[in-house]
Amino acid sequence: MENERRSGGPPEFGTLLRSFRLTAGLSQEALAERAGLSAHGVSALERGYRRTPQRGTLALLAGALALSDAQSRELEAAAARWVLLRDGAKASVLVGPWPDAPSSHLPLSLASFVGRGREVDQIAALVRQHRLVTLTGSGGVGKTQTALQVATALGEAAAGAVCFVGLSPVGDPSLVPVAIASALRVQEMPNRPLVETLLEHLRDKALLLMLDNCEHVVAQAATVAEALLAGCPQLRILATSREPLRFAGEHTYRLPSLSIPSREAAARLRASDAAAYGAIELFCDRARAVDHRFALGDENASAVAELCRKLDGIPLAIELAAARVNSLSIMALTERLEDRFRILTGGRRTALPRQQTMRAAIDWSYDSLSAPEQRVFERLSVFAGGCTLAGAEAVCAGGDVATADIANLISSLVDKSMVVADFDGTDPRYWLFESFRQYASEKLVASGERQAVAQRHARAYLDLAERLEYSPEPADRFQVIARRELDDWRAALQWTLAQRHDVALGQRLVGVLRLTWSGVAVLEGRHWVRLALDLVDERTPSKVLARLNHAATMIAVRLHEYAVALASGESAAEHYRIAGESLGVASAQTLTGVALEALGRVEEAQARLQEALAIARRSGDRRLLAFTLRCLGSASAAAGDIVAARDYLAQARPIHEAKIGSISVEADLSEYEFRAGNVELALGHAMDSLGPIREFGHPDVLSHQCALISGYLVALDRYDEAEEFAREILDLARGHALTVVAAWALQRLGAVAALRPQARERAPHSHMRAARILGFVDARIAALGSVRGHVGQLEYDRVLKVLHAAMRPDVVANLMLEGETMTEEQALNEALRDCPSAPRIGRIPSLD
Repeated sequence: MENERRSGGPPEFGTLLRSFRLTAGLSQEALAERAGLSAHGVSALERGYRRTPQRGTLALLAGALALSDAQSRELEAAAARWVLLRDGAKASVLVGPWPDAPSSHLPLSLASFVGRGREVDQIAALVRQHRLVTLTGSGGVGKTQTALQVATALGEAAAGAVCFVGLSPVGDPSLVPVAIASALRVQEMPNRPLVETLLEHLRDKALLLMLDNCEHVVAQAATVAEALLAGCPQLRILATSREPLRFAGEHTYRLPSLSIPSREAAARLRASDAAAYGAIELFCDRARAVDHRFALGDENASAVAELCRKLDGIPLAIELAAARVNSLSIMALTERLEDRFRILTGGRRTALPRQQTMRAAIDWSYDSLSAPEQRVFERLSVFAGGCTLAGAEAVCAGGDVATADIANLISSLVDKSMVVADFDGTDPRYWLFESFRQYASEKLVASGERQAVAQRHARAYLDLAERLEYSPEPADRFQVIARRELDDWRAALQWTLAQRHDVALGQRLVGVLRLTWSGVAVLEGRHWVRLALDLVDERTPSKVLARLNHAATMIAVRLHEYAVALASGESAAEHYRIAGESLGVASAQTLTGVALEALGRVEEAQARLQEALAIARRSGDRRLLAFTLRCLGSASAAAGDIVAARDYLAQARPIHEAKIGSISVEADLSEYEFRAGNVELALGHAMDSLGPIREFGHPDVLSHQCALISGYLVALDRYDEAEEFAREILDLARGHALTVVAAWALQRLGAVAALRPQARERAPHSHMRAARILGFVDARIAALGSVRGHVGQLEYDRVLKVLHAAMRPDVVANLMLEGETMTEEQALNEALRDCPSAPRIGRIPSLD
């Protein structure tokens, strides 16, 4: 046997396998048991009755036989040679003539192809223009099936020859020419390199050659492809690979994931809109294939959309998830994605092993990375929202990875489709698909590096927050940055505070992020501030305590919880004084001034605000100066001095550089005009600012503005419009836990019920409803430490006057006492009883 192998070249696969088995002293049954195969399968392989074994099977056999590396390569080479011989070629090498390449030699897919129409057209156009097009993308994104659709379309359109070469089974790069020759049915000539034989065969032929799955033999695939294109002028190549081939003339097309809706669009998606998203279309197609009863309707469209979002629109992941719909609901599937590698399994039995589970698909790419690339890939998993290059350098360097090498390593990971690059912003951002991130995180934990990398990540994001703390960036630009980085700040706080790995660092981060909490994440900010304050001890520095209380004050002001704001603001100012930070004192004083004015202590408010204004002017802090001037304007208006209020506002207007500041000035002006009795003018200013506020996307600011507008409309007796705005406020409150503004909206609906002309027709029921609603709102506002504001108080007094005219005062008082004891659900149903166009809302947000 040994002599036969030396003299005759690589023997047939079955003969070699039998030799290795006998040398190991194993029966077919014993080998099958060790390798996890069937005895019948081993027998079929040895006798040549079975198709070429996949690489996974070869690995199992090599392990069971305890083969050396050289023996494993010999077994792979014999398997690849079998690719040539299994179609009837003689064991000896034959000399041409060569058969013509078939007009179409493409594997047929039994599954439908959906969601890629635009990409197929774009890739086909590239192939027509260029002789080498490489389709790249992450594992499972659908490169092979998309390329097959392109090749089929081009072959049909031009009636030209198309040939498919699958390189997945090729373990030895030197066998790439053998695989191409086998697909073309070209046989070797003695004493002549196979590439030369291929060149001779293809020299005058018009052919589209599809080289599929080049990534694991990419260097040899590039060498062979370059040689063939240089010598065969009518040849075109469409390659698929997780990284480019990289030689002159190559044009790459990075295949994206299937289209998915945004988080907001997914939440309100209807079945009729789903066809616009390729990911949802694919999921539904594959789900119907395993369960004919599956149907997409309005009741499950949002859930399907969210599932596809969590799968990043990756076709393989979607197909694996869809295969589970006959045993799990969409909601259960989505919930179990926290452990997605247990769910995303069970692909087609006939698929390649790496296409049968999501883990195997990523394994295939991960195993091809160098050690430094693997380390960077693993460490990138700590980023929850992607990162800049600077962020990656701060977190991913260490050990065998130098900071100077990070840029090249990330570039290589992008090329290999392991990392996604986003170039839409000013700085490129890099991120991982969620399946890749979970995989990398598992590897990071297994390496023992998780805690050290998380510590570097938390420190890096504290540094970023501190750089932004007193940034000159305009408020709207700052909030763009804050939204972009919020996921990573959240991840850092989860590790430092929630998991108690570095409480002191987490407390510093919460306080430094006060502008972020008051700008883009008010309720989440309140959660983190409360947690940070709960963990305060005697070691907590005054500077940190000042910032934490300052953050609590800013959040309370945004939520109109003025009693809380006053207490937190005074504590913040005191700790800033101890820390010697005059600018902090001024900022805290401004917020306490806002709280004092809202609580009716206007003179105290003006005194605090004047102190803060003097410090702001000396410091040159334009943002604080503009805000303090606006607050003084509001306090002056509350004191009845509208002239002074307009003057302060005029001073603030040119200082505001940010769009949101200009919007706020317009909103302030509307309130001043209302106080001056110019209700129509107030409504005009408020409506002018409404569009930009909607665009800016702050639900608490929007709800406050809608509350003002609905109050102005009630004052103008435009009750139907007022009711419409009040219902919008309730929708916002339900979605964002805006409890004070929800109470204002309930009062508005009670006012409409009592004041509109139809109320007399429905008396006394409409008046009784209004009284109970006012009682509930009284109790709710008192519990929250808030107030109604000027517009709301005037409205309240007006409604109370109407109720006292319609009913005895003691009856009104008793009805209001009933309202104080109502549940939230009862109050809402009472308010919406005569609003047929409004759905009933089960609960408004609780105080927590």
